Amino acid sequence: MSQGQGSTLETYELLKERALDRLREGLLRDALSDFDEALELARVLGDADLVDRATCNRCRVAIELGCSRRELADLGKILLRNRDPEIRFLAAYNLTRAHLLRKDSEKALFYGGVARQEGERTGRASLVSAAHNGIGLALLASSYFDEAEEAFARALELLPDDRRQRRAVILDNYGYCKIIRGETRDGFRALFESLRVLRRTRERWFEMITSISLCFAYLEVDKYRSALRHGVRALDMALRFGDRSTEKSALFLLGEAAKLAGDEFGARRYFSRLQEVYYPDAAYLPDMLMVVDARSMVNLKA
Repeated sequence: MSQGQGSTLETYELLKERALDRLREGLLRDALSDFDEALELARVLGDADLVDRATCNRCRVAIELGCSRRELADLGKILLRNRDPEIRFLAAYNLTRAHLLRKDSEKALFYGGVARQEGERTGRASLVSAAHNGIGLALLASSYFDEAEEAFARALELLPDDRRQRRAVILDNYGYCKIIRGETRDGFRALFESLRVLRRTRERWFEMITSISLCFAYLEVDKYRSALRHGVRALDMALRFGDRSTEKSALFLLGEAAKLAGDEFGARRYFSRLQEVYYPDAAYLPDMLMVVDARSMVNLKA
C-alpha cells in the first residue's frame, strides 16, 4: 500500500468512527454526511469489499431517515455479488430494518433469516444475536408475541457480555414484548435496565426509543403521570433528532395519557398537534381520539 493510500484509509477510518459517534448522539444527518464521504474514499482506494462495507454503513443511516429504492437496490446487489459472510450479514440486517420501517414484516422476516445464516457462517455470536433481534421485531410486527419473545431471549443469550449498548437495545424490545403480553413486572425490569445503560453510555438516540417504550408501559398499568414524564422526554428528543416516527407515536401516547389523567385541554393539544403535522386533511381526528383508545393506533416496534 502506498503512502497516499495509507493516508486515505486512515481518513476513511476516522470518518467512519466520527459517523458512529454522531449516530449514537442521534445526529443522523451528520452521520450520513460522514458515511457518504467515507464511501467516496473507499471507492478511491478501489477495494471492492471496503466499498460494500461503506455502502452498508451509509444505508444503515439512510434507512432510518427514510429508505428509498436506492438503498434497497444497493443492499440487494451486495447480497447477490459479495461472498464475504460478514458483509452479506450487514446487507441482510439492513434490509431487515428497511422492510420493518416499510411495514413489510414478511420480507423483514425473510432477510432476518438470511442475516442469521450469514452471522452463523462468521462464527461471531454478536452478529447472530443481532439477527435474532431483527427476527424478533419482524415477529412482533406480525403479532407473533410468543415467538418474538423467544427470539429476543435468544438474542440476549447469545450476546457477549461486553456489548452493553447492544444489550440495552435488545432489552428494550424484550421489555416491550413482555408488556404487550401482560408480564409487566419482567417488562419494566427489562426496560429500566435498558434505560440505565443507555443513560450511562450517553446513547441518546436509543434512550429516546426506551423512553417511548416506558411511556406505553406506564399507560398499560394506569400510571398516567409517569407515562407523561417519559413521553415528554421522548418527544423532546424526537424533535431534536428529527425523528418523525417517534414524534408521531409520542403525540398519540401523550394525548392518551393526558386524557386518562383528566387533562382534556392537554389531550386536545397533543392530538391537535398530531393532526396538524401528520394528518392535515383529517380535521375530525382530535375529536375522534378523545373517545377512542389512541394506543390501538400505535405499534412502537413496527
